[in-house]
Amino acid sequence: MTEPPSDDADSAARAELVKRLFREHNQALVSLLTLQLKSVQDAKEVAQESYVRLLQLDRPGAASLLRAYLFRIASNLAVDRLRQRNVRYRSAAAVEAELFDELTVRDDPERRTLAAEELGFVNRCLDELTPSAQRAFYLHRVQGLSVAEIAVELKVTERMVRHHLTRSLMYCQLRLRGASKEEALERLKR
Repeated sequence: MTEPPSDDADSAARAELVKRLFREHNQALVSLLTLQLKSVQDAKEVAQESYVRLLQLDRPGAASLLRAYLFRIASNLAVDRLRQRNVRYRSAAAVEAELFDELTVRDDPERRTLAAEELGFVNRCLDELTPSAQRAFYLHRVQGLSVAEIAVELKVTERMVRHHLTRSLMYCQLRLRGASKEEALERLKR
């Protein structure tokens, strides 16, 4: 009577199978994910996470089933990443719209005076941010540059530009609502 294979043998067999899947299908997987995510870097990250999840399976199974499972994992992770990206983008757009709706000047002279004071306060708040966040905000709101154009100008990724813009807007909004500089910075860390 032969002994059942050890867990180490199963792990080694699974790792070898995943290596083979990587060699044979990684290029196709990354290409598919790039089409879905519109970002080669995100596609590579999702593919890598998919391989990790595949390695964590309890049973290796047949190679053809693992290949299908790998692509399913990757597709699900890509959808999750797109949802996260959309939530971040929508929240940044909502914060921006809300902040600047509050500062919109009406025909009322009293409202214009208040808006001018608030705008001056926003300018002072922006001075409290990092130079790169200030520059990204200026290029976007004053110069009207797109995220892609700002990324080229600042020599950073579009993701970093969105990060600077979101943090700048949220920071200004927190300060307008009465948070101290320290409180606003602490809330941004969460």
